[in-house]
Parts: sequence; C-alpha cells; structure tokens
Amino acid sequence: MSAPARRLLIIHNPVAGRRRRGLIGRVVDALRQGGADVAVVETTGPRDAERLAGLAASGALTDGRIPDAIVASGGDGTINEVVNGLLAAPTLSPPGPRLIPLGLIPLGTANVLAAELDLPSGAAELARTLAGAVPRTIHAGRANGRLFTMMAGVGLDAHVVEGVDPGVKRRIGKGAYVLESLAQIARWPSPRYRVITTDAAGHVREHEAASCIVAKGHFYGGRFVCAPDARLDEGGFHVCLFEAGGRLAALGYGAALVTGRLARRTEAKGGLGYRVMPAVRVRIEGPVGDPVQGDGDTIARLPVDMETAAPFRVLAPPLRPVSRLP
Repeated sequence: MSAPARRLLIIHNPVAGRRRRGLIGRVVDALRQGGADVAVVETTGPRDAERLAGLAASGALTDGRIPDAIVASGGDGTINEVVNGLLAAPTLSPPGPRLIPLGLIPLGTANVLAAELDLPSGAAELARTLAGAVPRTIHAGRANGRLFTMMAGVGLDAHVVEGVDPGVKRRIGKGAYVLESLAQIARWPSPRYRVITTDAAGHVREHEAASCIVAKGHFYGGRFVCAPDARLDEGGFHVCLFEAGGRLAALGYGAALVTGRLARRTEAKGGLGYRVMPAVRVRIEGPVGDPVQGDGDTIARLPVDMETAAPFRVLAPPLRPVSRLP
C-alpha cells in the first residue's frame, strides 16, 4: 500500500532566484503530477516568510489543515526566516510545529544549507525529495534568541554581509560578496573579539580573535569548508577562530578558504593562525553593536550569546559522513 500524498505549503520569495527563474514552477508541476497537494504563498518583504511560517504551522494558510511539510523557496535568508517562524509557532497537539518537517527549494546565491544537506538541483529530483524523503533531524543554533541553521559570524564576514548591496547581489550573485570583501578589507580597522567557549564537559575557555565563525555545518559561503568535522545532526558548534589581524591576514584567510587550504591548516605549525574547536555554548564580545551574521543576514549585535536550539526535521537525503581532511 502506497503512502498518502503529502500536503505541502510552499513559502516562496519572489525576489530570490532570478538566475534560477522557473525552478519553483517546474517543482510544483512535478509535485502535482505526482499527486501531492501543493499550496504556494508569496512573501511581500523582510520577515514575511517568518510570519507566514508561523501561520502555516497552525493551519491558518490551509483552511485549518496542518501541512505535512512547510517548504522554503528562496535563498538562505528566506530559509532562516521560515525556520524562525516554524520553531516559534505555538505548540499544537498533534502534531506540534517542531514535528512539521521543513522542505527546501534552493533559489539563492549560496544555498549553503541545501549544499550541506546534499539536495539535488534538478526540479524532478527536488520534487521527489519533497514528496517522499524520510525526514531527518538536524539542530539549529540560537544567537541572542535568533535561530541560524548553518553558521553565525562576527568580524570581517559579518561586516561584509551587512555591507553588501542587495541590488548588486541580485545582479552578480556571489561576485557582490567578493567586491564588498575587498572594500571592507581596504578600510578594515582590525578590531579584536573576545570569544568565550564552553565545551560539553563544562570547561570554559577564553580566546582572542580577529574574526570568528560559529559553524553548525562544514560548508561556508556555498561549498567552501571552514569546519570539516561539523555535522548538522549533532548538537553544539565548531568554533572557527581567525586569530591574526590586519589586511594581509584577511587576504590570506580568504585565499586559503577559496583554494581549500583553510581547513587543512588548523594544526599546521607556522600556519595561518586558524583554529577550530567544539563548544556547546559561545559568548562573543567586542565593539558594542558590531553586527553578527547568521545564514548570510544580520541577526544580532554584540555582545552575543549562542547555544544549540531545539532540533527540527528536514526533507533531505540521508546525511553523508563528512570527510576528514588530512
């Protein structure tokens, strides 16, 4: 006996995915041809995806019927909003918002969570995943109350995220981050950040860094690797410390990241001043009001406290073991 067709509520950001125009239509067509019950609602501005996800979890967008899954159609920022809305929704019994799986139709510039989950890129394959994948449990992080799914960062990358022009980003995609990175490095004042980590055994350590990325997964900015051992299905974080300051160090870190050498230098003597360590809680202090980026958007201001949030489920292939780099 075949399983009943899923009821899917898709929250679509119409501004995202101009370079992948038409993908959502092809996915919806494939889902409906396969028998799925699909409803699509569009966002109208910032934080609207979060609001819609909260409503969807209560059935308010589908005549009182709770969807079998809520699908975020957009970039990493849209996904982040949907996750925040889904996990903040009032508890229902049954099924409760945290039991409603999240599906993805990745349309953004980096699509980091989709890459981490090894989601297919074709419309037919995405439709099959949304219609039939067994939900997998993953863990989000929380920064000053705001959830993030892949990473949160302070320092240079947070200033780049905050400084990127949305119009330039829509026109040239990842190139907008390259241009903003060069502009930020040219005027970077090299502040220092105090990073306080607490590990699973309760040991508290203090570190100083020029920048810091708190990772939930091993991909960063697309398919670049910062934390090779990080896994979404595990609680806690992998804290990436960029210890050396200054413009030359920032350029060196960037070059090592894009050439795949950054994660291989964590233990190298005389290396880049880069370390990765596990933690269950993180506090970062620095210039008060400095931005904290999460999943490619500004989600908080310093000082910031981070912890693992409640787990939730995603429609995705089984998570593969991450490769341990030599």
